[in-house]
Amino acid sequence: MEMKSLSQYGKKAEIPIFFACDEGFVKYTMVSMKSIMENADRSRKYHIYILHMGITKAIQAKVLAMADEEFAIDFVDVTDKMRSIADKLPIRDYYSNTTYFRLFIPDMFPQYRKALYIDSDTIVVGNIAELYDHKLGKLYAGVCPDRVVAQTDILGDYVEKVLGVKRARYFNAGVMLMNCSQFRENHLLDEFLEMLHIYLFVVAQDQDYLNLICKNQVLYMEPKWNAQVFGELACPEEEVGLFHFNMAAKPWHYEDCRLAEYFWKYAKMTADYDAIKEGLANYTDEQRRNDSVSGEKLIQLAVSEINREDNYLRKMEKAGKSESSLRCLLT
Repeated sequence: MEMKSLSQYGKKAEIPIFFACDEGFVKYTMVSMKSIMENADRSRKYHIYILHMGITKAIQAKVLAMADEEFAIDFVDVTDKMRSIADKLPIRDYYSNTTYFRLFIPDMFPQYRKALYIDSDTIVVGNIAELYDHKLGKLYAGVCPDRVVAQTDILGDYVEKVLGVKRARYFNAGVMLMNCSQFRENHLLDEFLEMLHIYLFVVAQDQDYLNLICKNQVLYMEPKWNAQVFGELACPEEEVGLFHFNMAAKPWHYEDCRLAEYFWKYAKMTADYDAIKEGLANYTDEQRRNDSVSGEKLIQLAVSEINREDNYLRKMEKAGKSESSLRCLLT
């Protein structure tokens, strides 16, 4: 993969934007990408990277065709990276979840001082350069609080009683402005790998680890940059810069999904629009029931973790670990 020199773009370096997905999710990644491209400041240059394991060349070709003068696009297979750390992993299948790939961005792309990671179930209606231009200093990341946790009592109890993070400060990791320099300097990937041996989080998985690793070292950005479509929006709809269709209610699965019009506006501009519409038409009642069951199981997992005598927070308190070393005590 050819890496472009940052200096070739003049005074302002290119803006790196990372997605992570499997082959089945590429079509939705394309929609998010299209929304970014349609609303971007075209006086800037951008490089979109899609982290994956084994997406076929035929599928890649459809995405690569979206590139233009301002937007370079590359697929990056992380299989070799996963193999290189396999002996450090206490569990063999954790990397089947593609969201874990974001943890590799700083080490795999040493040419970047900072980078944007964005989940594929997003629609960007603002200027992505405005999000990228937040100044982080020595903070690890720019993030937004997780509105699902803030508005769901059980999940709020979970992050406070299991992670030791106040519910209002627990962030959603689906949109992150990563300070790659600080990730590398502070060896945060190594810290993540070490924490995998300390405790296996099963509710929000890598998001929980990131909240602990980055605790008290994040910039809370304007909530418009991660407006989760759940409950009450974090800001007025007309002020939103990025809609995040997290949780089960996806516009490509539910015709009555709230704010779905933002998704379909850009879906119509992609090569896979017909396939996305077909997926909506063919989504079965059984699949919708499974979505509901998955939501219930998530709550049950949270309750189970709260009630565990050896949950993470209790385990750390019993071991006498300090907040400065493991950032595990509620502040």
